[in-house]
Amino acid sequence: MNRNAIPWIVAAVAVFGLAAVSLMLGRTLLPARMTAQAKGSLIPWVITWGMIWGTALIGVTVAGFLFVVGVSKVRSRSA
Repeated sequence: MNRNAIPWIVAAVAVFGLAAVSLMLGRTLLPARMTAQAKGSLIPWVITWGMIWGTALIGVTVAGFLFVVGVSKVRSRSA
């Protein structure tokens, strides 16, 4: 059984791009740390950044798995 690697690699690039977009949105939409600290909202700021970094790391992990699945050879069971 042959597997076409192109869709898997395209999906991996798309997921990696979504991880990068989440980081860019975080940098754009969240205030700076000093601003959050001055307003007294440092803890929600830290929690939000933790969720953003978690999302980015999960996206990179999923992209890596998609890439590995796409380029690996399929082993067929022989009876």
